[in-house]
Amino acid sequence: MKLPPLAKPSWLGRLGLTATSVLAVVVGFAVASVLFTVLLAAGLIAGGWLWWQLRRLVRQTQRAAPDFIDGEYTVEPDRPLLEDRRTAPVEAVERSAATSRPAP
Repeated sequence: MKLPPLAKPSWLGRLGLTATSVLAVVVGFAVASVLFTVLLAAGLIAGGWLWWQLRRLVRQTQRAAPDFIDGEYTVEPDRPLLEDRRTAPVEAVERSAATSRPAP
């Protein structure tokens, strides 16, 4: 089945199509610009509000925190010796060996 040839559009039709295409592109850019501006403003307002709340919370915590840490401590002059608790202490082994030997 062969379709009939389409009529060539007139210059007035081509001019109307060009004008509406340009108008659609211009309106698209305008809507995108307005939408971008609105979303940017909303983001800046929300970010400013969050920053303000964080600033307020930081001030509250600084006022609530004490300036010093209250506590007691002891200065130990010597470092503690490390010992192996899995085996008996050396002195106990020496004492038990001395008591188990017969006296001469």
